[in-house]
Amino acid sequence: MNDHTFPRDKMDTINSQLEAIKERWPEHKDDILALYYRDAKFRAICDDYYLSLQYLNKFKKEFSEKLETIEEYEKLLNELESELQGRIDKNK
Repeated sequence: MNDHTFPRDKMDTINSQLEAIKERWPEHKDDILALYYRDAKFRAICDDYYLSLQYLNKFKKEFSEKLETIEEYEKLLNELESELQGRIDKNK
């Protein structure tokens, strides 16, 4: 197997990596492709870039979901505080 022949699952990953990188630098698509297949260090950086991008997107999604939950609990807490305050004030 030479450098330009990859198993199918590896090809899918490579295509996803290249698409993400070309999307970020669309004016350099040809250079990106040439470097990817010619330069092992560039490929390693692409791997790291793509993995970091995937984790960042995952964490952003998880954070936004948690942020919505936090906001719901803050709203509930405020409503309960108001209700408690009202009952405390009526007891005076």
